[in-house]
Amino acid sequence: MQGGTGRAVAIAAAIILFCFSGAVRPLAQQLDVEALGDVPALITADQLTYDEENGLVVAAGNVEISQEDRVLLSDKVTYNLNTDVVTAEGDVTLIEPSGDTVFADFVELTGDLKEGFVRQIRVLMTDGTRVSAASGSRSGGNRTEFSKGVFSPCDLCREDPSRAPLWQIKASEVVHDQEAKDIIYRDAWLEFFGIPVIYTPYFAHPDPTVDRRSGFLAPTVGNSDFLGASLMVPYFWAIEDDKDLTVAPILSTKQGVNLTLEYRQLFENGEIELFGSATIADREEVGSVANDRFRGHLDAEGQFEVDRTWRWGFDVNRVTDDTYLRAFDFGTPRTLESTAFFEGLKGRNYAAVRGFAYQGLRSTDINDEIPIAVPLADYNFVSEPGFGLPGARYTIDGNVQVLTRKEGRDSRRLSFIGGYHVPYTSPLGDIYEVTAQVQTDGYWVNGVEPGSDSVNPSGAAGSNTTGRVFPQLAVKWRYPWARQDGSVRQVIEPIVQGVFAPNGSNPGEIPNEDSLDFEFDDTNLFDLNRFAGNDRVDSGSRVDVGLKWTATFGSEGSAGAFAGQSFRFSEARDTFADGSGLEDQESDVVGRVQFRPIEEIDFLYRFRLDKDDLSAERSEVDLVLGPPALNLDLSYFFINQETDDEFGDREELLFGINSRLTENWSVGVSHRRDLIENDSLRTAVSLSYQDECFLIEGVGERSFFSDRDIEPEDSVFVRVVLKHLGEAAGG
Repeated sequence: MQGGTGRAVAIAAAIILFCFSGAVRPLAQQLDVEALGDVPALITADQLTYDEENGLVVAAGNVEISQEDRVLLSDKVTYNLNTDVVTAEGDVTLIEPSGDTVFADFVELTGDLKEGFVRQIRVLMTDGTRVSAASGSRSGGNRTEFSKGVFSPCDLCREDPSRAPLWQIKASEVVHDQEAKDIIYRDAWLEFFGIPVIYTPYFAHPDPTVDRRSGFLAPTVGNSDFLGASLMVPYFWAIEDDKDLTVAPILSTKQGVNLTLEYRQLFENGEIELFGSATIADREEVGSVANDRFRGHLDAEGQFEVDRTWRWGFDVNRVTDDTYLRAFDFGTPRTLESTAFFEGLKGRNYAAVRGFAYQGLRSTDINDEIPIAVPLADYNFVSEPGFGLPGARYTIDGNVQVLTRKEGRDSRRLSFIGGYHVPYTSPLGDIYEVTAQVQTDGYWVNGVEPGSDSVNPSGAAGSNTTGRVFPQLAVKWRYPWARQDGSVRQVIEPIVQGVFAPNGSNPGEIPNEDSLDFEFDDTNLFDLNRFAGNDRVDSGSRVDVGLKWTATFGSEGSAGAFAGQSFRFSEARDTFADGSGLEDQESDVVGRVQFRPIEEIDFLYRFRLDKDDLSAERSEVDLVLGPPALNLDLSYFFINQETDDEFGDREELLFGINSRLTENWSVGVSHRRDLIENDSLRTAVSLSYQDECFLIEGVGERSFFSDRDIEPEDSVFVRVVLKHLGEAAGG
């Protein structure tokens, strides 16, 4: 009706006039012509005539006009030269280049396309959306008005297409203002299954050509013990094409107004995003409740490209108090991390300078004792293969770390690790790798008590300098054996590694800042240094052994297993803590078992077993079982108390059962439980319906977490999405 339809008809009619003026002639063949600014068109009709006396050009019978990837089909097309009016009638169909299809019984347009009329128009968009109206008119070249319009993106019932779709909008008048890019409804009803549900005398939204525009977004309603009844009404301000601001005040009956702001901006070489909130609300302090305190948070991040090698950025996360984010439903982190960085990556080489600051949100955290790391610089270099020997390479890893605290010890570290790696494959197929490595560390520390992990010891010494030189030589051997039996392929690979290094390379004067979180498992058995950082080294000589088996079968089946152990020449009491699995000469047994026979079954078991009686010291089980119609997702975790002094014994079970009941309906249940305390941690139930035009989902949850002004609570959240119109949520 607008633009595309009229232009195709007008151009085609003018081309007809240009080629056949002066007589009335029948035609039943195709013509390929050009006119009106060299715009090509292809016209097909059973009959083409020109009535010079009445000034009419008529194409009749199976009319097809193709122009610029747009196709017009009609029983009859007429162009009146005297009135400059084009009409198309009888099963008019316009196929747009986008794939949208327009149907009408009758179309009438002026030659300049500024005025027009259409009867019984129906539009089928590429995504299945349907728009229809009894009649429509076009005026001023930029305004189209439809009478008795209907809009719905829902598919029609296959068994009975005459039935009303799941939802639709009916309006007595629909106006498309192309200049303002608005679609306006007057006297509109939102219907579900043909039943009117919501009425509005006026409703408007941007047309599909608008990517973003200022305006109010869908509100969110809720209720909680802390906030009471709450309402969030976001307003989106599209400042310019490269920046926008969202203002979302949260109004609550118990805690007043909480103002949230989100600002985003794109640059030629990067982007920034700032999100924060602020309020005056109650806050629980030690033994009492403080009324009307300022509370808020900031989450700011950005990243910028300097060139193809270098980039810089930041990520700042801060909050006024420990429980604010949970209380106002902004997230559930235990620790906030803020960082700034400048880094470069080129080929095999990497360099970075970073700074870190942390904020603990647990009741036991003492933020004045949490370190600030500025700067933390790294340089990693890997040479091209073939240095000295075939395939050989050398590596360089440099590090500078400065840690300071408001209260407690400080440390400054300069670290250098140089390595030389030589691979070799023998004629028999076994694979060797020889590695020679030296780590050199220098420390300047303050407030360190030798042999103590306390970050704020009483009576600690003042400044001190210390360091170490720690060499290692490792020889690793692997011999993969492969066997093919029909569709089953198996590989068995024994692995042995000998590491030779001096003992006693972790003096008590060196504080342990970056290697506290140690875990011995199958992923680091063959690492030269099994600690996460550089403050602790894996001293002493040892032999690591392991056996790996993998198999593939069928079209998608796979299985695998691994088990390994480490044997030291002497005990390493200065290195690994009791319960780590590496405190004795003979380590615990670590490994994994994986099994995925078909797509619907995926099993993974990772373990650490006591070396003496093979009892479980650490176990992790992940199981996904079943098709979408009914599937189970199960996770089990166990760790004994000796390996985690902060939390003690931990044994948890998390399972979820999800079922896609039908093509559209899904239901899910999940539960997390502490098996040591025999207490529930979280329970949730979800139910959702989704089709091509509608989504509704509801989640009910029981949280058992409590911390100061956060109490265990039940919550219900409901979200409704109407395609093209937006969404609404509440809980």
